[in-house]
Amino acid sequence: MGRADGCAPSRSHGLDRPRPLADRADTPNTALAHAETAYRAAVSAAAEHARHQAATDLLAAEAERTRQRVRALRRHWIPRLRSELTAVELALEEAEHEEAVRRGWAAARRAG
Repeated sequence: MGRADGCAPSRSHGLDRPRPLADRADTPNTALAHAETAYRAAVSAAAEHARHQAATDLLAAEAERTRQRVRALRRHWIPRLRSELTAVELALEEAEHEEAVRRGWAAARRAG
């Protein structure tokens, strides 16, 4: 049920929003109705654009954080881990060589 001022109660946010002029019988002129329709479309498009822009900004920030993480991995972590891997491989190779020498000595003691 409409109000005397032509405003229909709105259910969003508890605010009363005037009905569009195009929907009212007492529209002063069609140019005003078309302007209002265009205005509403523009406001809707602006809100949609703002929503997309906010999502784009969030994605850009996340992409920058990811670039920083990749840079840290490439400059610090990967070289450090490669160095540690080389050290572990060298220690393992030395341990295998020592084990081979011990086996040779043990075999020589049994044979000799």
